[in-house]
This record gives sequence, C-alpha cells and structure tokens, in this order.
Amino acid sequence: MRSGLDNKEKKFFTSGTDINSEKNTRLFFIITSSILSLITLFLLINIFNKTGIFNSDSKQDSKPQNVQQMIQVEILNGCGIAGAGNALTDLLRKKGIDVVKTGNYRSFNVDNTFIIDRMNNTETAFKVADSLNLNKRFIITEINKSLFIDLTIVIGKDFNKYFQISGS
Repeated sequence: MRSGLDNKEKKFFTSGTDINSEKNTRLFFIITSSILSLITLFLLINIFNKTGIFNSDSKQDSKPQNVQQMIQVEILNGCGIAGAGNALTDLLRKKGIDVVKTGNYRSFNVDNTFIIDRMNNTETAFKVADSLNLNKRFIITEINKSLFIDLTIVIGKDFNKYFQISGS
C-alpha cells in the first residue's frame, strides 16, 4: 500500500489548481480592465461635453427663446431735485429693469431727460424709452463697454412727464 502520492501524481493535481487560479486571474483582469475602460470613457465624454468639444454649435443654438435679457442701467440726476433718482429707480424696477447705480450728472441744468446707449444696442434703448414714454430723439449713443451697463438715463427738468416724486 502506498502512503502518499508520487511526484507525478502531485504535479497532476496541483497543476489543475494552478490552471484554475490562472484562469481566475485572467478573468479578474479582463473584468477589471473593462470596468476601468468604461469609467474612463464616461469621464472623457463628460469632460468633452463640459468644454464644448462635442456639440459646441448645438449648445449655442439651444438657448431658450423666451428668456428676457436683463437691462442694466444707471440713473444720473441732471435736474437737481432731491429724490428724482430714487423715484425713477422704483419705477424702472417695477418694469423689470435693473438699476445698478444712481448718482448725479455733471450739472443740474439738464432740461430734457435723455438716454445714453452704452452698448450700441438701440433696441434696448428704444424699449426703455417706450416704457417711460420718452421721445426716441432723446436717445444718444456713447459706447463705453467698460461701464458694464446697457444705458445711462439722465433725468432732466421735465421729469414730471415721466414719473412723480412722492411728496411733491
């Protein structure tokens, strides 16, 4: 009777487990590589989409058409009446126009209220003039994009045609 396995039999039995172990290692490597490849592909697609490499033209065309651009204006008091700037600010904000700055004009001798178009966008200036019932001949263009506003409105002594100051 033999008490153990000879070298040939030992090699036969251990080589079977080595083959299974090697197959499992290869399978694990293939699955892991596939998962990492899919994750890498997903991340690359997201990066390309965010940077605009894919579909750069279609994103610009897909802007919603019903979104109204916020008109930003500054108001300068050219009539010298205290509170004129605040009254016009309240009126314009009720109409959805963003008043970002108020102050005084270089003089208080302005007879007619006028609008200065700062971005060369006459359509915007016309909208604001219409909302104030201001004649379009009182719109001038002085482009100054460094101000980061669309329009400057200078209040003249004719302000009571366009709005009333409370308490007057």
